[in-house]
Amino acid sequence: MTLAFGEIIRLILINWTALTNGYAGISGIPRPTFFGIPFNANDDGFAAVFGLQFSPLYRVIFLYYLILGLALLTCFVTVRLRRLPIGRAWEALREDEIACRSLGINTTNTKLTAFAMGAMFAGFAGSFFAAREAFISPESFTFIESATIVAIVVLGGMGSQIGVVIAAIVMIGGTEILRELDFLKSIFGPTFDPTQYRMLLFGLAMVLIMIWRPRGLIATRQPSLFLGARKTIASDPIKQGRG
Repeated sequence: MTLAFGEIIRLILINWTALTNGYAGISGIPRPTFFGIPFNANDDGFAAVFGLQFSPLYRVIFLYYLILGLALLTCFVTVRLRRLPIGRAWEALREDEIACRSLGINTTNTKLTAFAMGAMFAGFAGSFFAAREAFISPESFTFIESATIVAIVVLGGMGSQIGVVIAAIVMIGGTEILRELDFLKSIFGPTFDPTQYRMLLFGLAMVLIMIWRPRGLIATRQPSLFLGARKTIASDPIKQGRG
């Protein structure tokens, strides 16, 4: 349903040309700046202001640390949200929806809150992507991109931040490593492109994970709340039928 919903939204954005401009997308998006200082070779650019030799790598380095800071902020907020009542409701709903209903939790509102929170963080990432590329269109988010993100979550383990990070490094970094395997072209021919078979490798990895590690690479589940010390219960209330 997640993949299907994302594909429906993409098709709507393509056909709603009055709002999204269709395949043409939105161009001319301003480049990110360092508190208003652009990364260019002008006299008011980043290099000139700080007395450095101009290099286009400054903008790349700035964007790298910016997205790293946003990722760390997202992880911090996620950890804090897990300790709130709404976070515990999300975890309970993930484990057993019927038990949530029996406890009086409104599962509909809880799901909508989770979707809204996820959409908010996705919007932050999307705005960064648009500013990074200076162009955005519905074709920037294909089905393969959505499938890759879902695969990262499944492989890493739902509810495990460390597992998702490891899965992202393996899947995204593995694709870049495949580009460097030039010796395979000498075996299968010069027209052989290893990156074309990455989805087959991802599919094989998901099948193996489902067989050997159904909950993901890191399936550790830590409760948000737990007793700091064991407490003994007196036997008198139990004998009287009050325990």
